[in-house]
Order: sequence, then structure tokens, then C-alpha cells
Amino acid sequence: MEYFIDTVESWRTKLQRVDLVVNEWLKVQKNWRILVNIFLASEDIRMQLPEDTKVFEGVDKEFREMMTEAAANPNVVEACTAERGEILIGWSAAIKKCEKALKDYLEQKKKAFPRFYFLSDQSLLTILSNGQNAPKVCEYLGDCFDGLKGMRFLQPANAGDLPRTADGMWSKDNEFVPFREKYTCEGQVESWLLGVEFKMRECLCEVLDKARSTTELWESECPRELWV
Repeated sequence: MEYFIDTVESWRTKLQRVDLVVNEWLKVQKNWRILVNIFLASEDIRMQLPEDTKVFEGVDKEFREMMTEAAANPNVVEACTAERGEILIGWSAAIKKCEKALKDYLEQKKKAFPRFYFLSDQSLLTILSNGQNAPKVCEYLGDCFDGLKGMRFLQPANAGDLPRTADGMWSKDNEFVPFREKYTCEGQVESWLLGVEFKMRECLCEVLDKARSTTELWESECPRELWV
């Protein structure tokens, strides 16, 4: 038995190291996959969090290089060196810093437009990443408003431009309510969504006021079922 002690201890040390490094590696990979499209593909995030974007870009570059090296030499014991474990721990700390900055940023957006609290962080990130694409953002209006499904957008003058101007809104029952004046979605997404909220209230106020003023016609010109 003594003949095998050194070999067994050597493998025990190696396997312990592999276990620690692989667990850290998986944690970094999981968090990297969540953040990579946010920090590298979202112009809004890149502009609002420039320092954290740089930190994540550095981690992203080095992580991709490490994955390429691991793919070229797929030996788990050789891949899971102690040095690589320390590197992964450092990347994990950097990613956590980026996550905290992102969480604080989302909290600011939620305070600016409180209805964002009704959304998951992933949905909110999709909205922020498409802030200048009003039709895409409006896919989530039903999650923010009880009765609002979306808006009807007019085709832009230039074929390559995204629709930004709406002339009315749709309820979740597919009832269309026209706006008295067209509304253009421009600026920060939370700002123009506040405008949509005001437009909805203004529009419904006009409809209710008109309805109230014509109730006396129920028994003469307009039966109640037609009035409704």
C-alpha cells in the first residue's frame, strides 16, 4: 500500500484542484453568458456604464482566449491549473462588480418609470436595448399597463427608418382608441413611455367626458347599447 501513497495523494490534490477550478469556471461562464449581450450589444448600456463596459470587455477578451486554449488541449487536469483558478476568481469578482453596476442602473430606470417594476430584469434589459425601436418596446406594454396592448404606428417617410409616430392605441380586447394628436416616441425610453402613459390618460379622459355629455340621448337619439 505504501507504494501507492504518493500516487494517490498526487491524484487527490489534482482532483481537488480540478473540482475547485471547474466550479469557478462554470460560475464565470454562466454569468458571462448573461452579461455578454448586455454589455457588448446594447449601446444604451455602453453609454451609461462606460467604465464597467471596459471592465467586462477585458474579461470577455481574456475568457474567450482561455476557452480557445482549452478547446485546443481538452485535458481537464492540464486545463485546471492553480494559476487558472486564481484568474477565474479574479474574473468572477470583476463580473460581480459589473452586475452590481447594472443592477443600480436598472433601479434608476425603474424609479424614472415605476411601471418597469412590473417587468423582469431580462424584459427591462430588452426594452432598454431597443429604446429607439418603439414597436419592439411596445411588445411589453401589456406587462406595464392593465388594459393597454400596444399602439398603432404610422409608416415613416423613409423606408429604412423605424416607425416612431403613433396615431392611436389598442386595448387587450382589441378595441382601438385614436389619439386626438399623433404621438412621437423619442428620447430616452423611460421618458417617452411616461408620455405614452399621459397620452393614454388624456385620451381616455376625453372619451369619458364625451360619453358623460351624451347620456341624455339614451332615451331619444342613441339607445344605450349603441352608445356603449
